[in-house]
Amino acid sequence: MNIALLEDDPDQRDLATLWLSHGGHQVTSFGSTGELIRELGSRRYDLLVLDWTLPDGTGGDVLTWLRNRPGVQPPAIVLTSRDEEAHVVEGLNSGADDYLVKPARPAELLARISALSRRARTRGPQVLELNGYRVDLVQHRIAVDGTPVDLTQKEFDLAVYLFQNPGVLLSREHLLNRVWGKTADVTTRTVDTHISRLRRKLRLDGQGPLRLTPVYGQGYRLDAIELHGAQADAGAGTEAETQTEAVAQLAAALPSACAGPGPAPGADEAAWRDTAAAAGIDCCPGVLAQGGPAEPREVLDHLARAARFRDGETAAHMVRVGFLAWALALAAGCSPEAALLLRQAAPMHDVGKIGVADALLKHPGRFSSDQHRQMEAHTVMGAEILGGSDLPLLRLAAEIALTHHERWDGGGYPRGLRGDAIPLPGRITALVDFFDAMVSERRYRARMKPEEVLRLLHAQSGAAFDPTLVSIFIRHGERMARVCEQVMARGLGFDALTDPQALDFAALPAGA
Repeated sequence: MNIALLEDDPDQRDLATLWLSHGGHQVTSFGSTGELIRELGSRRYDLLVLDWTLPDGTGGDVLTWLRNRPGVQPPAIVLTSRDEEAHVVEGLNSGADDYLVKPARPAELLARISALSRRARTRGPQVLELNGYRVDLVQHRIAVDGTPVDLTQKEFDLAVYLFQNPGVLLSREHLLNRVWGKTADVTTRTVDTHISRLRRKLRLDGQGPLRLTPVYGQGYRLDAIELHGAQADAGAGTEAETQTEAVAQLAAALPSACAGPGPAPGADEAAWRDTAAAAGIDCCPGVLAQGGPAEPREVLDHLARAARFRDGETAAHMVRVGFLAWALALAAGCSPEAALLLRQAAPMHDVGKIGVADALLKHPGRFSSDQHRQMEAHTVMGAEILGGSDLPLLRLAAEIALTHHERWDGGGYPRGLRGDAIPLPGRITALVDFFDAMVSERRYRARMKPEEVLRLLHAQSGAAFDPTLVSIFIRHGERMARVCEQVMARGLGFDALTDPQALDFAALPAGA
C-alpha cells in the first residue's frame, strides 16, 4: 500500500516508517498538516496514518479537509499518545477509521492496516450519471456520451464536486477550499483557470445539455440547459437569470476579428507579419463576408451618449484609442477590413466603468486593495454589457473589454492570461490605451512626451505588453503620435471611427 504518514517527531517518524516498510508498504512521511494537505491535493494515497497534535494543527484538521472532498477517500488511522476516552471519541468522530495509542505494537498496526485496506470510503454513489455525462469516482474517469475525457487530477476533483452539486451556486472561495484546501498556496484565479479548462474539455460551454455558468461577483453553477428553456417558456425568467445568460454567452469562446497567436519573444517581426494571415490574425471571414456589422454607426452613437455621461476627456480618449488600435493593427499586418472593425470595437474597452462609482473613478490617491478589486471588475462588467450579441462588432468589443488588462507576463486581470493566450485585439488595445493615457493630460499628473512613453513601453516589453507589438509600435512611434494629434486637431468623434477615409495610415516596411 502507498501510505502517507503524518508525524512531527523525527524519532517516532523513523520508527513508524521502519515498521510499515517491513510490512511491505511504501511510506511517504510528513512533519506538518499543511504539508500533507498540499500533497493530498495532487496525489492519491491508499491509507493515512496520522499523529494528532502537530505544530501547525491537528490530525483532525486533515480529516475534516479530507472528508469534505468528493470521490473515493482513503481510510485513516490516528496514531497518538492521547489515550483518554474523550480523545478516542474525538478522533473517531472527526472521521478516523481507527485509533491506536502510542507506543503501538507493530504487528497490531499492520493487522489494522490490512483490515482497513479492504474497504475504501466513498461519499455517495461510486458512479454519477447526468445528461450524458458519466463520472466514475473509483476509476477517476469522466466520459461524455461514452467518450473518456483526459483530465488532470485537480480538474477531475473540481468536476466531481460540480457534478455532485448541480444547480448550486458555488463561490470561487468555496471551490478553492473544497478542492485545493484552505492551506493551499493558490488564488481564486486558479479556480477560474480550471473552470475554463473544464468548460472546454467537457463541452460545458452551452453547446451540450449542461452549461457551467459564471455568475458575476458570485461564482459558478452547473446548469441543465433544458431547465432554463422550460423556465423561459413558463415566463419564470428573472433579471438575474437574464444577466447570467449574458455572462454564459460571454464565457464561451468569443470569435475575434484579429485572433491568433503572436510571435514568440525574439521572433523575427517580418516573418511574423508575412505569416500573420495564415496564422489567423485576420480570421474574420464570416464578418467580412457579411460586409461588416449591421449599423455600426448606430452602435457607436449610443456608446458616445454613454461616454458623455462621464466626461468629455473620456470620450476623446476612447476615440483616440480606436484610431491608435487601427493604426497598430495595420502596422502589424492586419487587413484594412479587420483593422477597421478593431477601430470601431476598441473604444468600448472601458465601457464597464459605467458600473463603477464616480467616487472611485475620480479617487485622487492610491487605491486600497479593496478599491483595486472594485476597479478590476469593470472588465467583466464591460464584457457583460457587450456580450451575447449577434453583431460581430459587439462580440469583438466584449472580448477586448474582458482582456485589455491582461499582461504578457500573466500578472494582469481578470483571468491572469499569459502571452499569446491573450487575444490579439486585447493585446493591441492594452498597448495603445497605455500610450494615449500617458501622452494625455490627467488631473493627477502632467502629460508625458511621446518619446518618454516609448521608453516606458520598451521597458515593459515582455512584461506588460507583447514584445513584438511593442517593437512595431516603437518603430512607428512618430506616426502613432501624429495619429493622436490629428484626431484632436480635426475634432474627430465617434462618427469618424466608421469612416474608412477619416485618416490615412500606411505601415512602414518591416525592415524600415
